[in-house]
Amino acid sequence: MCSVTEVSLYTRFSDGMKLVMAATTSSQKPLRESDLAGWSLLERFLAVLDSCQGQNPPGKRECHGLRTLERRSYLGLFLLGLFNPVVTSMRGLCAATQLPRVRSLIGRDNPVGLSRFSDAQHVFSPDILRPVWRRLLEQSALREVIGTKFGARLTPALIRIVDSTVWKVVPRMRWAHWRGLRGQQQKAVRLHVKLRLADLQPDTATVTSGKRCERAVMREHLAAGEFYIGDRYYGEDYALFEQLQQRGCGFLIRLRNEAVIHVIEPHTINAEAAAQGVRLDAQVELGCQKRRGPWRVVTFQKPGMKQEIIVVTSEPAETLSALEIVELYRHRWQVEMFFRWLKCLVPCRHWLAQSQQGVTLQVYLALIEALLLAELTGRKPGRRLMELCQWHAQGWASDADLAAGIQREQRKQARLSAKQKEA
Repeated sequence: MCSVTEVSLYTRFSDGMKLVMAATTSSQKPLRESDLAGWSLLERFLAVLDSCQGQNPPGKRECHGLRTLERRSYLGLFLLGLFNPVVTSMRGLCAATQLPRVRSLIGRDNPVGLSRFSDAQHVFSPDILRPVWRRLLEQSALREVIGTKFGARLTPALIRIVDSTVWKVVPRMRWAHWRGLRGQQQKAVRLHVKLRLADLQPDTATVTSGKRCERAVMREHLAAGEFYIGDRYYGEDYALFEQLQQRGCGFLIRLRNEAVIHVIEPHTINAEAAAQGVRLDAQVELGCQKRRGPWRVVTFQKPGMKQEIIVVTSEPAETLSALEIVELYRHRWQVEMFFRWLKCLVPCRHWLAQSQQGVTLQVYLALIEALLLAELTGRKPGRRLMELCQWHAQGWASDADLAAGIQREQRKQARLSAKQKEA
């Protein structure tokens, strides 16, 4: 039986919670058109989507007589939600269709119901967005970020950085197998990309469950003439190096420090390379019981590095010096910066769909959003500019403030480009 004191405390707690709930409810305001932004970018996306309509004709489910939510309306509304941080849920996104301007832009006469929007993730294939993304990449006016030529033949246009990243998802996404930790199965989705070094935009992007092997996905997207840079995970399978050479691809991939290396022919290390930390440059064979190769291995350790870096490459010393290898591998971190920007600044952390098809749609739309935002300044905007875009979306920054921020970013990038040319 509760004491008088316990009843009094419970009553005060209950009344307090009611006040909090009332205050929260009263402070919520209906969504207004002025709260939303990204209209011009959304218009461009819809125009390209319409132009690519013939490459992916509607399927049976999409052409069902009872379906009233078309692909243009669904994908346009989805992208509008990614552009606007004020929209945080599927329910809020459907509420935005109460606004006449939203309905006019996506071609709707009536608001979109929650059940119809949720069901659409099973109807519209991610294949619809692939040609749209490719068309936007072809039309983009992004300037080259890396303009330096490496060696006698390697230009940034040929170089691809391969890697993947994961997003943890809720356990009810059972398809997203990842790993077991402390007796529990963790779920995650993985994005595999080939990042173009020239403009730091993905050449290909594949969404899988978190457990999918990175090397297996890489093998599916090999293209003759391309040059691949990869981290230690790709260096665990020496058969991959042979397959790359058979397909006419070059590579520069890091090896684990435990790799067994048999030196066949050492190359001379000049004083400049030695000063930059180069310790070994040689033709070698790799492996313990079954040797594979020969390939060229370069090891280096710059001041401040905790451990030595070992890389294997298909490029001979005549076409790519040891110093150029060190500089080229340094650009591998560009893909890490891309993933960090995509995760922190592009809203992929809240999933508006939970099926594999719906998650893939959201990731592709996020990549399209990143590409459209990058065109504002000629490359992807930094953290401060993204924050300014969000302030603008919520009405705290004017159009003039946003334009001034874009101009500051452009001047900053122009100064960086001038310094790179001088160096």
